[in-house]
Amino acid sequence: MPRQISAKLKLSDCPEDVLGTILSKLPTKEIVRTSVLSSKWNQIWTVCPKLRFDGGTMCSKDVIGTQFSTQKFIENVNGVIKQYNGKLVEELEVKFEFDSKLAEHLNGWVSFALSSRAKNLSLHLLPANFWLCLDRYRFPFELFDGGKISRLQQVQLSFVSLESLPQVSGFPNLKKLDLHVVRATQIGLPNMLANCTSLEWLSLVQCHLDDELTVACPLPRLLYLHIAYCGLSKIEFNAMNLQTFVYIGRWHPIYLGHALELKDASLYFMDKITLEDALVALPNVLPKVRNLRLRSLMSLETPGLLGKISKFLQLKYLQLSFFVKADDQINILYLASFLSDAPFIEELEIHSLPTLLRGYQEASTLYT
Repeated sequence: MPRQISAKLKLSDCPEDVLGTILSKLPTKEIVRTSVLSSKWNQIWTVCPKLRFDGGTMCSKDVIGTQFSTQKFIENVNGVIKQYNGKLVEELEVKFEFDSKLAEHLNGWVSFALSSRAKNLSLHLLPANFWLCLDRYRFPFELFDGGKISRLQQVQLSFVSLESLPQVSGFPNLKKLDLHVVRATQIGLPNMLANCTSLEWLSLVQCHLDDELTVACPLPRLLYLHIAYCGLSKIEFNAMNLQTFVYIGRWHPIYLGHALELKDASLYFMDKITLEDALVALPNVLPKVRNLRLRSLMSLETPGLLGKISKFLQLKYLQLSFFVKADDQINILYLASFLSDAPFIEELEIHSLPTLLRGYQEASTLYT
């Protein structure tokens, strides 16, 4: 019978890159605690390439939401970053309700991320009652030079001001941009997006420009576009390879630059449109869409479509969700117009929303 050899492998025996991968799965607070395991582990936690600072986990429950919690959070983050001085960091994420006391320190943390050659930067600063807050964190573009800005591949920002964007500023290697409750200007944001030519994923939620959003320069790598609650009067992109488009807002002109690769589109119009609007305009906006989900306060008035030419020639799946007035029920059969305009459709779902309120409530859960 062969002798069994028992090998005792300690976690500390793992290569440094393996330890970094393991530790990156833990919250930052737990990563730091590993330093008490042994004297050898005093600095081992600093091999973790991902730093995530969440006020909900780093501050005790009895101080969350107080001035003391802000100061405690600042001290904790600064203490960890001090230990990382000179080390490479792939990702920096900060999640804490914005406080004016944070602004100066946020600039320091962003500077640290850039000097540490970070690829991903996330600042989640949305307060619980954000609509009552006037001040927002001004994103410090002055800290970015050509080399630093070119290393970023993912940026997620919430409750941030981009109103002081430079005349021409973009992220040449940025692949993902997620903006939530961000202030920007009609000129500044489109200019920035036009210089993000490697962008693959873009989400704009509650980013009020109070005007149109026109990005004329081609974004040939953009595959996913999500625009919701932005109060726009017009949307125009040159995204010829777009595959997924999600929109929540009012019925306004939308141009996607002949997105011939578009597979999925989800549209929720927060105002009333007619069936004729949908049948005439949407095939021009989404000529090659394969899966379409349309939700609206739809009027089933008799469509005057005798001269209409455009059709959904690639459409395979269609989901219609709409609110119909009682006196409009007689026109329900006009929905069959979608079938004649989508000759190759394979699956059709029709949902009638019983109340206006329910339509608005379900939109926030289905399309976010």
